[in-house]
Amino acid sequence: MRSAKGMYDTQRAHDAQQVNRSLYLLFEDITYSVRKGILTKERTKLLSDLNGDFRPGELTAIMGLSGSGKSTLMDILAGFTTTSVSGRIMVNGRQRNMSEFRKLSAYIMQDDKLQPLLTVQEAMLIAADLKLGLDHYEKLQKIDEILVAMSLDESRYTLTGELSGGQRKRLAIALELINNPPVMFFDEPTSGLDSVTSKQCLALLKQLAQEGRTIICTIHQPSATLFNMLDHLYVIADGNCVYTGSTYNLVPYLSSIGLHCPTHYYPVDFLMEICNGDYGPHVSKLVESIENGRCDIWRSKKDFHLKSNDIINLEQLGPKRLYSYEIEFKHTPYYTANSWRQFCILVKRNAIKLFRNKVLTLSRISMHFAIALIIGILYFRIGQDAAFVLDNFNLSYFNIMFLMYSAFSPTMLMFPLELPIIVREHFNRWYKLRSYYLANKLTDFLLQLIITSIYSIIVYYMSDQINESRRLGLYMLMCFLVSLVAQTAGLIVGSGLKVQCNFWTVYNDVFHYV
Repeated sequence: MRSAKGMYDTQRAHDAQQVNRSLYLLFEDITYSVRKGILTKERTKLLSDLNGDFRPGELTAIMGLSGSGKSTLMDILAGFTTTSVSGRIMVNGRQRNMSEFRKLSAYIMQDDKLQPLLTVQEAMLIAADLKLGLDHYEKLQKIDEILVAMSLDESRYTLTGELSGGQRKRLAIALELINNPPVMFFDEPTSGLDSVTSKQCLALLKQLAQEGRTIICTIHQPSATLFNMLDHLYVIADGNCVYTGSTYNLVPYLSSIGLHCPTHYYPVDFLMEICNGDYGPHVSKLVESIENGRCDIWRSKKDFHLKSNDIINLEQLGPKRLYSYEIEFKHTPYYTANSWRQFCILVKRNAIKLFRNKVLTLSRISMHFAIALIIGILYFRIGQDAAFVLDNFNLSYFNIMFLMYSAFSPTMLMFPLELPIIVREHFNRWYKLRSYYLANKLTDFLLQLIITSIYSIIVYYMSDQINESRRLGLYMLMCFLVSLVAQTAGLIVGSGLKVQCNFWTVYNDVFHYV
């Protein structure tokens, strides 16, 4: 087996061939507003005429206080938010074509939820099947290279639900690196991580940027160590840009407008306090000085180039913006895999999850079996006795209520947990929603068919209904269709509403809650 260094050198050589895919992102006069309420037409501006540019080979951090608009700007630049937005976004000197841009970008969201019942290797292989048009051996080779580069090689057979926070972050990045996107967006990648893991995560992003990618992330308030790792800083306050430039030019910039950072004081803390108004109303002065992101003189006072042993050798970037970059836009399908292949891959993934989630699967089967026995005892041998007509009606009513509730509740409770994963994977062009829905329904269809058949057969014969195969078949079909309708209702409710006041406990913890 090849060494880790050899694998990573292969990956770097492959990335070197992608130099013409580097993306230069420029945005001008970006404004975003939302309505104040449902019944009013008044709107509130969250972003006001923002300007800026993000370059390949740089690790860019968008910073600001909570509610300043940094995540909103990230969503707009990534294409996650498209309505109520005005302004212009350019990619390599041309107006951004959203469908083409989505093919070349990846968005790793703050909530790095993964499929907990898949191993790292399985998660990577499913992502490769959906995103790459290579043969199986080439996919495995690429997966090996990425896992080694992400320091996940030793955890390849570990379930993702058992990974540490830093490993989950790296796996979320590795899943999107499968198709080697030239621009990557990260929403607070260090959130919830300790200082050591945060440093490792940001060092990884720095490495990705040095390979020629445009790396853009939001960071709430980094430590001094993380701050010094950044190449470009873009600071937002109240929806306006108050600074854009290199990290080492932040203190000189503040001094140039009469805001002197105290000695031995962390510059980021000082800037955040200024944005918060602790030293007076200076935000408008900062916005005017930086021209709301148009002023680029603080970007760098060094020649921008990468070392000769690095992946790419970009043209020198001075204070002036570079408005064009060569890139090859090929007319490739929006989704690499066709609908049928997406469906088959997702069915395979759902089957793995179903067989590994033995507790949930066996509990649903045993619950239907136990309830069927109880109902069979309560309504024992009433089917063909005319004196129990009302009891037969009650039995049918209970069957409908039980089957609806037993199918409705698991779907309503489980789907919201899956929703963040679906949003991320669909946005990053893994699959169509139609393929996901059909694959999900087919897997549930088989399990639901088994458990409703167990329930209906036991109840039918214990209640001594007429022994005709046609009547039994219609009864089983009715029970099955009721459960499918309830599942669909649970899916609608679970996707539109947040379930509150529901929790699970371990048996030994019950007495602490009582």
